[in-house]
Order: sequence, then structure tokens, then C-alpha cells
Amino acid sequence: NSTTLTPASAAPGITVGDTYYVLFRHKWKIIGCAVAGLIAAGLIYRFKPPAFQSEAKLYIRYVTSEGKTSGPVVNDQTKSPDQRGETIMQSEQQILTSFDLAKQVAEAVGPAKIMAKSGGGKDLNQAAAVVHRGLSVTVPWATSVIDIVFVHSDPEIVQPILQEVVDRYRKKHIEIHQSAGVLNDSLTQETDNLRSQLAQTEEDLRK
Repeated sequence: NSTTLTPASAAPGITVGDTYYVLFRHKWKIIGCAVAGLIAAGLIYRFKPPAFQSEAKLYIRYVTSEGKTSGPVVNDQTKSPDQRGETIMQSEQQILTSFDLAKQVAEAVGPAKIMAKSGGGKDLNQAAAVVHRGLSVTVPWATSVIDIVFVHSDPEIVQPILQEVVDRYRKKHIEIHQSAGVLNDSLTQETDNLRSQLAQTEEDLRK
């Protein structure tokens, strides 16, 4: 028996003419999709403009609460973040992200400027909400640095707002810890009074 080998017929491929035929046949679909994409991109840019951001870093060396020690020497209570780092850094983070601070910033910068590209208006609470929503505060692990990022659609005000956030934070930081110092003074004075009364009572008992 003998076998005869014949070459296999080549599979038909796509020619340039086929490509032109498909493009010509579906040209209106292609043009329509391209136009729809351009319109969608324009609407997104119009109603959702790109966001701009400004960044800052705060280094917390220590926290000072004004007050007195239990002894006769008046002294400030200075605490480094390393001594009780997690608690102190979280407390400072809460100060930065408080709505009260955002409201102070909005009032200082001006609600109209903040709301110009967010629907307009001069409502202070809405402007404060924009500031609060655009502010991001993080504390990297095992560091004494706070990372602050502010995002807004207006590139002209991202840096002024972030600078105002830092300035207002510094003032609020001092106010809070000074208030804590005043409370410590009151508690220390009351403790001293009770200690004196106890000493007098013990002296009377001995007599």
C-alpha cells in the first residue's frame, strides 16, 4: 500500500480589505462611541474637577502641661511622646481632626473662598465640613511626626487652608494643655489642703 501526502489547505486570514470593510460598515458606531467618550470626559472635568493637595509634617518633641508637682517646687510637667507615645500622638491627632478646629479655619479663610468650587455659598458650617472632609491626618508607627494632607479642587487655597490648620492647631494645643495645667493646680491645692488636715488630725490624736 502506498500513501500520498497532500499539503493542507491554508486557513484563510484577515486581509487589509476585511479590516476596511468592518471599519466602514461600523463607522457610525465607532464615531458615536468616540463622541460619547469625549462628552463624558468633558462632563467629568466640569462637574468633578481634579483635586489638588498640600502636605505638611508636624514634629511633636514633647507636650507640656502647666502645673505644680506634689512638692513645694513649682514645675511644668513635660512629657515626651516616647514616654506615653501612642496616647499623646492620638490626642494630638484628635485635636487636628476636630470639627471645631475646621470651623475656626473656615472662618479665618472665608466660607465664600472655600465654597467657590464646591457649589458656592457662604455658610460657615458647610465650609467647615469641606475643610474637615478634605483633611487627612495620620501618625506613622513608632514616630513623633504627624502627617497632614489637605485636598481641595481649588489650587489657590489648598496651601493657605493647610497653613491655617497648622496655626490654629498650635493655638488650640496650647489652650487645651494650659487648661489641663489649671485643673492640675486645683487638684494639687485640694490635695495639699487634705494633707494638712490629715497631719493636724494625726497630731491631735497623738496629743
